[in-house]
Formats: sequence, C-alpha cells, structure tokens
Amino acid sequence: MKKTVLISVLASTFMMAGGDITPVEPMVETPAVETSSSFNPAIAFIGGVMKGEGDYNDWKSFYGVEFSFDCLLTDAIRQQIQITNYDHDGLQMFQANINPHYMFDITDNTQFGVGPSLGFAKVEIGSEDDTVFTYGLGASIRNNVTENFFVGAEAKYEWTTDATFGGIDDDLNNAKVFAKIGYQF
Repeated sequence: MKKTVLISVLASTFMMAGGDITPVEPMVETPAVETSSSFNPAIAFIGGVMKGEGDYNDWKSFYGVEFSFDCLLTDAIRQQIQITNYDHDGLQMFQANINPHYMFDITDNTQFGVGPSLGFAKVEIGSEDDTVFTYGLGASIRNNVTENFFVGAEAKYEWTTDATFGGIDDDLNNAKVFAKIGYQF
C-alpha cells in the first residue's frame, strides 16, 4: 500500500510539474548524404568489335543495347546495364552485365568514366552450350550532343570463368571496343 501511494505521489508530481522540455542537441554531427536529384534514364544502341585472347583471334563485330541511369546516392556514378550478342564462325555469345562507371567532367557536355564490369555470358558452340561468369574493367567517354541525344565510346577487358566444350575447359577472356548512340529521357 505504501508503494502504491508513493508511486501515485511521484507520478502526479511529474505530471503537474509541467513546463517546456527543450530538445537536446546531438553531441556528434552526422554527415549528410547527398542524394541524386534526378535518375536520368537513357537507352543506347551499341556496336563494335571484340577479340578473344591469343594471336589466332581477329577482331569481329558484335552489337547490343545499353540501359543507363545515375546512381541514386550520387550523380558521379553512372550505372550501365549492357546486353550484347556476338556470333562468328559457330561461336555465339549472349552477354548481360552491369558497369558502374565513376564519371569525370571534361567539359560541360563531355564526361570520361571508368569502372568495373560484372555479368554472365551464355555461350554456344555447335550443339553445346555453357554459361560463364564475367568480370572486367573498362573506360568510357560520352558527349551530350543535345539535351537528350548523346554519343559515346567504350573499351573494356573481360575475364571469364572456364567454359567446357567437348570435355575441354577454356576461358573466353576478351577485349571489346565499341561506340554508342543514345537518348536520355
């Protein structure tokens, strides 16, 4: 009974005390994360040449499409999703990869970018097929011709995990050089 009376008195004292409570300022300031003001989605058609490792391979053409957009955390990183197709002398390679490029402004309309590449490739030789993981490094340049229309170029080197054809394991490492022409929404 004494505890109940004591708790009641304390509770009513605190409730009746009233007054304004001033918020406490934090002791440590947390850094503000600058978010990108816009998404800037774009689509581009890409085409160029690809060469596998070794002297026995020649540069052969490939084509594809690229979807790109600014990173949500910073405008300095441009995310590119590329889907390409290579078909030559019985070797067909359908590839999808992501390429976040850190972009540097050269002029108001021109940017240079560099970054990694991660993806996979479905490879067919004759009636056999295999899927391999790809990773690489590339550099790009982009020029905004108008507010929406842009052109660019990119070069990248890709390493792959081993593909198995006819009981033989071999990588499909390659170098690519290509141009892009696109529209930014």
